[in-house]
Amino acid sequence: MDLNLLSLPLEILTKIFSNIPWNQLINVKLTSRKFNFVTKKYHRYMQKPKPCFIEIKNDYTHNDGIGRIKIICHIYMINEDGIEKNISRLKEFFLLPSELCHLPSFLKKFDLTSLLSVDILLDHHTEVMRIFSDYLHNSNRICSIFVTAKNCQNDLDNTLLFLQKIKNTRFLSLDLYFPHLNIPKDFVIPVENSLKSIRIYERENTAFVNSRMIEYIVENNPYLDGYRLSFNNFETYKMVIETIVKGELSRRNNGCFHKYITLYLGFSSHEVFPELLRYFYSEEFPYIGTDTEDENSFNGHLGCLVCGKFDSIKIEKKTF
Repeated sequence: MDLNLLSLPLEILTKIFSNIPWNQLINVKLTSRKFNFVTKKYHRYMQKPKPCFIEIKNDYTHNDGIGRIKIICHIYMINEDGIEKNISRLKEFFLLPSELCHLPSFLKKFDLTSLLSVDILLDHHTEVMRIFSDYLHNSNRICSIFVTAKNCQNDLDNTLLFLQKIKNTRFLSLDLYFPHLNIPKDFVIPVENSLKSIRIYERENTAFVNSRMIEYIVENNPYLDGYRLSFNNFETYKMVIETIVKGELSRRNNGCFHKYITLYLGFSSHEVFPELLRYFYSEEFPYIGTDTEDENSFNGHLGCLVCGKFDSIKIEKKTF
């Protein structure tokens, strides 16, 4: 049937064009002025590029000495059948600090529902995280989220606001520089039913984690079995490990759900791990050591009186 598309109402054209992959829409725009007009006027209905990976970081490589925000996107390519390819196109964008007001309109150009990885590394202009959090649709699982942030008291809320938007990810890595800042004692990251592994690195007198946060994460992520942790003192390590162990072993009250968990611990002081080892081999720690005492690791288990299976734990000193 010979159909003259130019004669169709704008509403019909909009519906037709909304089904065309974003990387093929340029061919429509070049066909006629009317088509170009429709795609621009009703751009909110058109398909948008879908990044699978976004990295946001400070950039100091320009010759003018002015720092910028660098945004790197790997964007899914779509073939003629509308099927996403595994191939992605790399795009890099730079924003001056004075241009951050344009970041919302920039983010609106993308469909962020297919993100697999988010990597944020900021030591200045952390308001970027606050802006980005408004466009992060975390109902779809993101495989990995990395956050490295340095904050002063004036911009701490930017990072905390972003962390409160994290609800669905398989791996979470936090590298935080909040020296001597007051973090709310009841602050939690509301990630649920998705975490498999978590990394928390507190630097330079940062006191970010609290028992409620760890309790929430363990309780709401039953398949979480890998931890990489680095804190500033023995007390924080002991609190976090006690909370993890208590949360894991409490699952016994709901049936025989037994796990093998690993904790890799990094230290700035050589005295902390020997002190922790003494705690692990004490009667206070519920897991029973399964081998001779090792200065760099602890392996323990706890048998179940109901089914005879074991809850097991490995705690190892690591450099990372």
